[in-house]
Amino acid sequence: MKSSSNRGAGNNRPQVRSANLNRSNPAAQGPSRTPGTPEMYGFTEEPYRDMSQQYQGATPVEEPFDYSLMGKPNNAAVMNKKRKPSGTGSRSSSSRSGSKKPASSAKKASPKKSKPKKKSNPAQTKKVLAITVSLVAIAAVVVGALYAFGVFKPRIEVVMADGTVQKIKAEDAFAELTEGDKYYDGTLVNDMNIGGMTRGEARNAVSAALDAAPLNVNIDLQVEETVYDLDLSSLTLTVNTDAILAEAYALNRPTDPEDLDRLTECYNAYQQMKNRPVMYKTAYTCSTDGLNELVHGVLDPLFVEQKDASITGFDKESSTFIVEPEVNGFSVDCDKAAEDVKALLDERIYEGLVEVDSTVSIPELTVQYINENFGKISSCSSTASNDSNRNTNLNQACLNIDGTVLNPGEEFSFNGVVGQRTEARGFASATVIAGGQTENGIGGGICQVSTMVYGAAVKANMEIVTRRAHAWPSSYCDPGLDATVDWGNIDLVFRNSSEYQVVIRAEFNSSTRTVSAAVYGHKLPEGQHIEFVSVVNSTTPHGATEYVPNPNRTAGDRETLRNAHDGMNVTSFRVWYNADGQEINREEVATTNYKMWVKKVEVGTLLPGGGHATLDTTTGEVITPTPAPTATPVPATPTPTETPTEPQQPDPQPEGGGDA
Repeated sequence: MKSSSNRGAGNNRPQVRSANLNRSNPAAQGPSRTPGTPEMYGFTEEPYRDMSQQYQGATPVEEPFDYSLMGKPNNAAVMNKKRKPSGTGSRSSSSRSGSKKPASSAKKASPKKSKPKKKSNPAQTKKVLAITVSLVAIAAVVVGALYAFGVFKPRIEVVMADGTVQKIKAEDAFAELTEGDKYYDGTLVNDMNIGGMTRGEARNAVSAALDAAPLNVNIDLQVEETVYDLDLSSLTLTVNTDAILAEAYALNRPTDPEDLDRLTECYNAYQQMKNRPVMYKTAYTCSTDGLNELVHGVLDPLFVEQKDASITGFDKESSTFIVEPEVNGFSVDCDKAAEDVKALLDERIYEGLVEVDSTVSIPELTVQYINENFGKISSCSSTASNDSNRNTNLNQACLNIDGTVLNPGEEFSFNGVVGQRTEARGFASATVIAGGQTENGIGGGICQVSTMVYGAAVKANMEIVTRRAHAWPSSYCDPGLDATVDWGNIDLVFRNSSEYQVVIRAEFNSSTRTVSAAVYGHKLPEGQHIEFVSVVNSTTPHGATEYVPNPNRTAGDRETLRNAHDGMNVTSFRVWYNADGQEINREEVATTNYKMWVKKVEVGTLLPGGGHATLDTTTGEVITPTPAPTATPVPATPTPTETPTEPQQPDPQPEGGGDA
């Protein structure tokens, strides 16, 4: 509703209506009205006031009507506006007539009177509220109807069994898939369609159609050409009906109605089951508890451990190895056999034959390989003296050593193999080196055997662990190649550092007085062989002879206790040669330092009548004291002078049991 501000200067001002509801005057609400007032319910006419004078000289501005004031006290419902002076004449009683006031009839505006506060009309308010409530109710009914018809509910796009694509409500799809506790059409168990059956109905139907449990389970195991009986009578038979039905019921059945992707997937699969049924099979199965043990009980005794051929001894007459033959390994796959048996039972096959996988393993080291590749690797020999006791000791030591077998990694101890040198064990007394001089001792001379064994071990490429040289070089080998021993003090030890067994041979040939040692085992590759050589780096000449007195020996008697020996520094080498005799490698084995030893001679100082002569230790001269003169000289009977004789030289090989 707008106020009209563009009337002409002569237009009559309309009556201003008050919106105040006269709550205190019941007559104002009735049908009777004040004469001369418009027929508008609840409104009264106010006298016209010409307010044009207030705005003389100003251009009238049309003010908008404030609709928010409708139904509220209308204190400023109509804004005052300046108007041009109007003509004379009385004010029209109604603004609807469109008559204009004469300009001459313009009056000065009367003073502004305060307006009474208008009151709202309860009936009008109720009417507005009723209309509003009605509109809201109508809208709610419309929206509810739309929801009821599913206009606002989610839909999914699915593929039906006939291949058509449709959009259906998600809740309808979920309800179709979950309501009724029934199996989907196209669910087959043991070729029976249980679609449309409840879970209880399906269980009864499937159980009634099951084959009777087998009376006997007769499954055997075949290993190569042999069949072994497998007794499964201790196992119990069970049928998996409940598990199969539970699996079939859960197939394509959604659980969350809000998961639209999963719901669509399940519904599509459910539709396709009508064209392509899903098949399940129940089976009688034996309990798996104890099945593996039963299979192992049959097959484990068939296992054979692989074993290489091994050297157990040595035939001394033929110089060949005594060999224990190899053993082929045999194993079976017990775990796979048990799985194969279970697979038959799961397929409701209660009679059958399970072929067991087996493996035969061939050892690398066989009798044939040993015969073709084993033999003498190295040897070392020397000639002994003609001392019978010494040669007895050599022979006894060789007998104790000959045929000793060393496994890979084992050590050879000369003292451990030969044992203590005693008469009870076949050893005799012979020359030994002790305290830097020669003397007799039980087992004297066996250092010649230890030296030959040492040389053979070096030439067989064995690892030398312990070795000690004599006090001076031996006569039966080159300097630096000897090895002395002494029971309880000095030992010769070497280790079998090869990958195969070796046999140590030792022999004394009494007819030729030859001492020899050899190592038999896996031959060196490609016809190679090793030589044991030494190089003298420097020598120290020996000094003058040393003379020592012996008061228990007749004056002038002499015995050589030690011959003179030059000092030496010697290095020994292991030299490799190929099959053509060409040197291909040289390895240092040991460095030996021999002391310089002067000749040592023992001289007797015991006089015939008692007393002792004096010995000149630098020249070896015996000085006899001059007898005292007597009162009556008696012609002396001349005594023949005894010419001193050189003592018999000992055997030129004065080696013995030790160098303590």
